[in-house]
Amino acid sequence: MAQVSISINGRPYTVACEDGQEPRLRELAAALDEEVSGLASAIGQVGDTRLLVIAGLSLVDRMADLAAELDGQSAPAPAAAPAAAPADDGRAEAAEARAEAAERRVAELEAQLAAATDRISSIAASLEDA
Repeated sequence: MAQVSISINGRPYTVACEDGQEPRLRELAAALDEEVSGLASAIGQVGDTRLLVIAGLSLVDRMADLAAELDGQSAPAPAAAPAAAPADDGRAEAAEARAEAAERRVAELEAQLAAATDRISSIAASLEDA
Protein backbone atom coordinates (compact mmCIF):
# COMPACT_ATOMS: atom_id res chain seq x y z
CA MET A 1 0.00 0.00 0.00
CA ALA A 2 1.42 3.37 -1.02
CA GLN A 3 1.50 6.51 1.11
CA VAL A 4 0.89 9.91 -0.51
CA SER A 5 1.53 13.29 1.08
CA ILE A 6 -1.10 15.85 0.10
CA SER A 7 -1.99 19.34 1.24
CA ILE A 8 -5.52 20.61 1.78
CA ASN A 9 -6.00 24.23 2.79
CA GLY A 10 -2.31 24.49 3.60
CA ARG A 11 -2.36 21.50 5.96
CA PRO A 12 -0.36 18.37 5.16
CA TYR A 13 -1.97 14.93 5.22
CA THR A 14 -0.56 11.50 4.52
CA VAL A 15 -3.06 9.21 2.86
CA ALA A 16 -2.77 5.53 1.97
CA CYS A 17 -3.82 4.28 -1.43
CA GLU A 18 -3.36 1.27 -3.66
CA ASP A 19 -0.03 1.04 -5.45
CA GLY A 20 -0.22 2.87 -8.77
CA GLN A 21 -3.05 5.16 -7.64
CA GLU A 22 -0.73 7.89 -6.36
CA PRO A 23 -1.10 10.23 -9.38
CA ARG A 24 -4.89 9.95 -9.26
CA LEU A 25 -4.95 10.61 -5.53
CA ARG A 26 -2.80 13.72 -6.06
CA GLU A 27 -5.25 14.92 -8.75
CA LEU A 28 -8.20 14.36 -6.41
CA ALA A 29 -6.38 16.14 -3.58
CA ALA A 30 -5.64 19.10 -5.84
CA ALA A 31 -9.32 19.30 -6.83
CA LEU A 32 -10.41 19.10 -3.20
CA ASP A 33 -7.83 21.72 -2.21
CA GLU A 34 -9.18 24.01 -4.93
CA GLU A 35 -12.72 23.50 -3.66
CA VAL A 36 -11.73 24.17 -0.05
CA SER A 37 -9.62 27.20 -1.02
CA GLY A 38 -12.57 28.66 -2.91
CA LEU A 39 -14.82 28.15 0.09
CA ALA A 40 -12.23 29.65 2.45
CA SER A 41 -12.04 32.71 0.20
CA ALA A 42 -15.82 33.02 0.11
CA ILE A 43 -16.72 32.34 3.74
CA GLY A 44 -13.41 32.70 5.55
CA GLN A 45 -11.35 30.26 7.57
CA VAL A 46 -14.05 28.60 9.65
CA GLY A 47 -11.90 25.61 10.55
CA ASP A 48 -10.53 22.74 8.53
CA THR A 49 -13.25 20.31 9.55
CA ARG A 50 -16.09 22.65 8.60
CA LEU A 51 -14.44 23.60 5.32
CA LEU A 52 -13.94 19.93 4.44
CA VAL A 53 -17.53 19.08 5.37
CA ILE A 54 -18.89 21.97 3.28
CA ALA A 55 -16.60 21.07 0.37
CA GLY A 56 -17.65 17.42 0.60
CA LEU A 57 -21.32 18.35 0.63
CA SER A 58 -20.81 20.65 -2.34
CA LEU A 59 -19.03 17.93 -4.33
CA VAL A 60 -21.62 15.28 -3.45
CA ASP A 61 -24.38 17.72 -4.47
CA ARG A 62 -22.71 18.19 -7.85
CA MET A 63 -22.34 14.43 -8.23
CA ALA A 64 -26.03 13.95 -7.46
CA ASP A 65 -26.93 16.58 -10.05
CA LEU A 66 -24.74 14.82 -12.60
CA ALA A 67 -26.30 11.46 -11.77
CA ALA A 68 -29.79 12.94 -12.14
CA GLU A 69 -28.78 14.50 -15.45
CA LEU A 70 -27.43 11.16 -16.66
CA ASP A 71 -30.61 9.40 -15.55
CA GLY A 72 -32.64 11.95 -17.50
CA GLN A 73 -30.55 11.40 -20.62
CA SER A 74 -30.88 7.65 -20.44
CA ALA A 75 -34.66 7.71 -19.99
CA PRO A 76 -36.48 6.34 -23.01
CA ALA A 77 -38.21 8.85 -25.23
CA PRO A 78 -42.01 8.82 -25.11
CA ALA A 79 -43.68 6.85 -27.86
CA ALA A 80 -44.55 8.96 -30.85
CA ALA A 81 -47.71 8.71 -32.85
CA PRO A 82 -47.36 6.41 -35.85
CA ALA A 83 -46.19 8.26 -38.94
CA ALA A 84 -45.59 7.37 -42.49
CA ALA A 85 -42.54 5.16 -42.83
CA PRO A 86 -39.54 7.19 -43.99
CA ALA A 87 -37.54 6.14 -46.96
CA ASP A 88 -34.84 3.72 -45.93
CA ASP A 89 -31.76 5.80 -46.64
CA GLY A 90 -29.76 4.67 -43.60
CA ARG A 91 -30.92 7.45 -41.28
CA ALA A 92 -32.72 5.05 -38.97
CA GLU A 93 -29.64 2.84 -38.67
CA ALA A 94 -27.43 5.89 -38.01
CA ALA A 95 -29.84 7.14 -35.35
CA GLU A 96 -29.87 3.72 -33.72
CA ALA A 97 -26.06 3.59 -33.73
CA ARG A 98 -25.93 7.07 -32.12
CA ALA A 99 -28.45 6.00 -29.48
CA GLU A 100 -26.40 2.89 -28.67
CA ALA A 101 -23.23 4.99 -28.44
CA ALA A 102 -25.01 7.41 -26.11
CA GLU A 103 -26.17 4.53 -23.90
CA ARG A 104 -22.61 3.19 -23.72
CA ARG A 105 -21.33 6.68 -22.81
CA VAL A 106 -23.96 7.01 -20.06
CA ALA A 107 -22.89 3.64 -18.67
CA GLU A 108 -19.23 4.75 -18.74
CA LEU A 109 -20.08 8.00 -16.95
CA GLU A 110 -22.13 6.17 -14.34
CA ALA A 111 -19.17 3.84 -13.72
CA GLN A 112 -16.83 6.82 -13.41
CA LEU A 113 -19.23 8.50 -11.02
CA ALA A 114 -19.42 5.36 -8.88
CA ALA A 115 -15.62 5.07 -8.87
CA ALA A 116 -15.25 8.74 -7.90
CA THR A 117 -17.75 8.26 -5.09
CA ASP A 118 -15.77 5.27 -3.81
CA ARG A 119 -12.50 7.22 -4.00
CA ILE A 120 -13.97 10.19 -2.14
CA SER A 121 -15.30 7.87 0.57
CA SER A 122 -11.90 6.20 0.84
CA ILE A 123 -10.12 9.54 1.09
CA ALA A 124 -12.59 10.77 3.69
CA ALA A 125 -12.03 7.63 5.74
CA SER A 126 -8.27 8.08 5.47
CA LEU A 127 -8.55 11.68 6.59
CA GLU A 128 -10.66 10.66 9.56
CA ASP A 129 -7.95 8.17 10.56
CA ALA A 130 -5.19 10.81 10.30
